[in-house]
Amino acid sequence: MNAGKIAGILALALLIIGAITLVIKLISGAVGIIGGFFNLILGLVVIIALIVIVIWMFSYAKKNK
Repeated sequence: MNAGKIAGILALALLIIGAITLVIKLISGAVGIIGGFFNLILGLVVIIALIVIVIWMFSYAKKNK
């Protein structure tokens, strides 16, 4: 093998490793976005539940003076 073939094989190996790394980073980023969206929805549900509880408490107190 001459130096040109070795350099070509090395460049191809680095390109394949880079492509695999890019795909893994994209997948982990997508999972992170989905997790963040789930946390957003969960937070909104908790806030709405707290608002409903406070409204119920005030209506109950008003009804049972």
